[in-house]
Amino acid sequence: MNISELEVKNLHTVANWLYHMNEIDHHYVAWLASDPNEIFEQIWTLTQFKEPLAYVAWEGEEIIGFLGILPFFEQKLCRLLGPFATKEHQAVIESMWDKASVTMQLYFDVVKVACFEANHHLLAFTKRHDFELYNVEKTLAVHRTNFDPSAKESSSIVDLHQDDFEDVDKLHPKASYYTTEEMMQLSRHSGNQLWGYQIDGAIAGYLYFETILEGHEGEICFVNVSKHEQGSGIGTELIEHALQYAFHALDLDVVTLSVRTQNEQAENLYKRFGFRVINTIHAYQKTIEKQKPPVLNIFH
Repeated sequence: MNISELEVKNLHTVANWLYHMNEIDHHYVAWLASDPNEIFEQIWTLTQFKEPLAYVAWEGEEIIGFLGILPFFEQKLCRLLGPFATKEHQAVIESMWDKASVTMQLYFDVVKVACFEANHHLLAFTKRHDFELYNVEKTLAVHRTNFDPSAKESSSIVDLHQDDFEDVDKLHPKASYYTTEEMMQLSRHSGNQLWGYQIDGAIAGYLYFETILEGHEGEICFVNVSKHEQGSGIGTELIEHALQYAFHALDLDVVTLSVRTQNEQAENLYKRFGFRVINTIHAYQKTIEKQKPPVLNIFH
């Protein structure tokens, strides 16, 4: 077995390998993109830093493992893309973790990882390293054939732009996997949308929607409503609007979203739209022992 840093020349091979791995429940990890081309872009980004952020385990010419570090430098946290392993699971995972730990100790305070319950090797890894379970989320999906749209149209729902940043930032949870700025930038991509609900010119709620697989799947990533307006039906109208857009404007087959297992009120709302639970994701985190970072420019 050989553990090496991810090289640009191997990006296509590794991206295809990761795509097929993440289609299998007992290998699935969260935060990895769904499409091979998007995975390529995601892991290509990891090669653009001076410090190593991705490792590949090889047995001859065969890939047997991968571990990527998805960095959020401003928040001093990182999310793991992996660890994946197909052979000698514990040995491969631990070897990659040992190498990745050097970078994580220098630059991050917290490391997070999330996976399906079926990913026994990753769950065993979290136990060995004393990760704590901080969240359990259900993934729900609604298919176009199960969505029964209403005839109601809301004139209060508007497209949001950079000028609305401050209003959206007040509603957007600070610990989210996208910052407000990242979400607004992504919303400009084809197939993605960021809508707001206006009351007297102010944004009382918003919904961010992403196309995951063009022509097939979309995801409602965030729905948040001002505390003063919760329970008034704003979330319902935003979800209805997003599903209408997904199934009729984009002609998608399925839309997914995630909800915390304790949030029964939200889950019941989603089920009224035809959403059904398809899997459960367990999220873990670990505080990293700090080391004083060297003085360097992390970018090439």
